[in-house]
Amino acid sequence: MKKAILGLSLLASFFLFSCENEELNPEYPFTIVVKTHDDSTRVQNVFVEVAAPISGNAVFIEGYSNTEGEVDFKYDKAATLSVRASRGTRPEYTWIGCTEIRLLPNERVIKTVYIEPYDTLLIGCSFDR
Repeated sequence: MKKAILGLSLLASFFLFSCENEELNPEYPFTIVVKTHDDSTRVQNVFVEVAAPISGNAVFIEGYSNTEGEVDFKYDKAATLSVRASRGTRPEYTWIGCTEIRLLPNERVIKTVYIEPYDTLLIGCSFDR
């Protein structure tokens, strides 16, 4: 009886430790949805930049929204990141919007950023790469 219990314990511990644990290597997937501020229409082909809101950051991810107004990203660390969505070239944007996103391990976070016509008199909603 003792041998059977010992054998089952060893077998259970083998299976427990032989599987890769997601907690040791979590992924941080997220989706940015781009909409217009006035009527919440999803907008395609908008340039989306994601960066850490600290000086000297090494985090910079970019992409364009698809036909559904979405862009998917993945990061490998827990973070709170700044998001900027824009149309037009820097610094002469035609539309712009910003938000922040907090990433969660092994869970897709979906965040909406609302863009509106760019006003050169307004300060904010900008980060330099």
